[in-house]
Amino acid sequence: MATTMTPLQPGTEATAQACAFAIFGTDIAPIDPEDYDGSWRTTLHVIAVEWVGEGRIERHAARTATAINDLLNTQRLFGDGSPEARTAGTALKPLIDKCRIYGITTDDLRRHGAQLQS
Repeated sequence: MATTMTPLQPGTEATAQACAFAIFGTDIAPIDPEDYDGSWRTTLHVIAVEWVGEGRIERHAARTATAINDLLNTQRLFGDGSPEARTAGTALKPLIDKCRIYGITTDDLRRHGAQLQS
């Protein structure tokens, strides 16, 4: 059976690098030279594996659970539509966005202590 490879399209590597920064931020862990073949597309997987191995995903889930609880406490204290609650909600949004990217579920957040309703 023959295997065909699609050639890299112009801009693919730049898009993959932009995707890496969008997903992981600029705080990308150092990559061992033997794991990096010069392609950002291949390296995305390596970065994700290293982040899981370093516990960064778990720490992100714990940070997000804490921020959720802070928001809920702020809402109880000042009211749902208060400026304080809006500020806490704004701070929480990028954390939740990263949870979606990392595949962190509400069950994972509950496991880390988030006071989410069932």
